[in-house]
Amino acid sequence: MKSLKILIVSLVLVSFLTATAQKERNTVYRVGVGELIYTPPSEGSKTASVLKDVADVLLSGQTTKQQPQYAEAVRASLMNGLSKVILFRPSDGIVSQTDLADGIPSFFIDGTIANISIVSKSETKKDGKGNKYTDTSYRSNVSVTVNLKNPTDGSVVDSRTFTISDSDLYWMTSGEKAMTNALERLTSKVADYYNRMFPLYASIIEKGESKKNKQKDVYIDLGDGDGAYKGQQFDVLTVKTIAGKEARTVIGRLKIEEVEGDEISLCKVTKGSDKIKAALDEGQTLLVVSRYAIK
Repeated sequence: MKSLKILIVSLVLVSFLTATAQKERNTVYRVGVGELIYTPPSEGSKTASVLKDVADVLLSGQTTKQQPQYAEAVRASLMNGLSKVILFRPSDGIVSQTDLADGIPSFFIDGTIANISIVSKSETKKDGKGNKYTDTSYRSNVSVTVNLKNPTDGSVVDSRTFTISDSDLYWMTSGEKAMTNALERLTSKVADYYNRMFPLYASIIEKGESKKNKQKDVYIDLGDGDGAYKGQQFDVLTVKTIAGKEARTVIGRLKIEEVEGDEISLCKVTKGSDKIKAALDEGQTLLVVSRYAIK
């Protein structure tokens, strides 16, 4: 199911990018970030809400409270995540029709926050002298839906719900620390998701050192100017045309050892060194794609 969703998103993106005639490799996008509307879950009447809280405490020893005061912090966390996407240049506010006149490829983001809550858990413990005391710990839950839109007509290019739940987090000693922990995780998830969706593409421009039938390192045409960095990893794929369709096969992996200029980096071959050497020797067409890219 996850693979199907990724494929659908990929097809929508291909359609959008074709329509906007963006043919350049590694296009950098201006991303305007609009409002995230807080829409907390309905809790019904106050009496029902109180009864539910009492039941939660009795059954699990935990209570959950919405924290609307953190709505702006959630938006700031989203902005932070977008700033870590190599091909995004996020800014606060909408992308207007006037802005679009400059021809810079652009997206617009808005969305909804469905959950900003802190869960508290109290347990009775004993200290070293056998005295009882109450220990309270906290975790935070966050759920935000982010809509990536084409600013020219407002159409949705991609919609993604980022959920930070108990399984993502540790129990913390205060509610504030729990919320900070959740927002840091949200930033990471946002950056990871959009870096997958908008990968960096490169080509191997020079063979490096080889030994027997294995390629030790290669040079690729990405560097400082593309946001490449030491330690960044890439998949190496063969590209073939079969029955008029492009077929890609992952044959290895690279890791940048040194960024040596605006458009060049030295990479160590970390996987598939024999297959990469054979493909290079045979003059096959190879594509280098940043790891976790949508294929």
